[in-house]
Amino acid sequence: MSIVKNGVNLEGWLSIASLGLAIMFVLLVISFYNFLIGNEGKGPDRFVDVLGVVVKSLSISGAPSIILAGISFGLSKNYGNRLSGILLSITGIILIIGMVVSLSLSSNITSDFFHPILVIVPYTFILGGIAILIIGFIVYLKSTKGIKNTGRFN
Repeated sequence: MSIVKNGVNLEGWLSIASLGLAIMFVLLVISFYNFLIGNEGKGPDRFVDVLGVVVKSLSISGAPSIILAGISFGLSKNYGNRLSGILLSITGIILIIGMVVSLSLSSNITSDFFHPILVIVPYTFILGGIAILIIGFIVYLKSTKGIKNTGRFN
């Protein structure tokens, strides 16, 4: 693989970090929704601050994933980067699929633990996933047009 042989640049590492944070966010949200559903569909047997947990998940992994994807796009938007484009597209797909799954789980949460943010967050990150998927395609397509990276510090 020529990508590994030539080394990974900053945009590649930012795309890898964005992908990892997106996976972590999807897993956090789905596991929290499963916790709110409970073993028998009755919910947990203790008090849960739903809003606090969702805000922590957003600030730990959800928002940084989108921010890193935007920075990666900003660094490579002029000349493109094949690895970054592929990784950003995968990040968008993972966010979209994960949030669709969490939306399907949110209908099983009991009314005692249901909060409107449990529906708002998935819809917001579906839109974010679509945006990341589009910018991933843009970065990938610019890399295939033959525009070479001449260096940013010349």
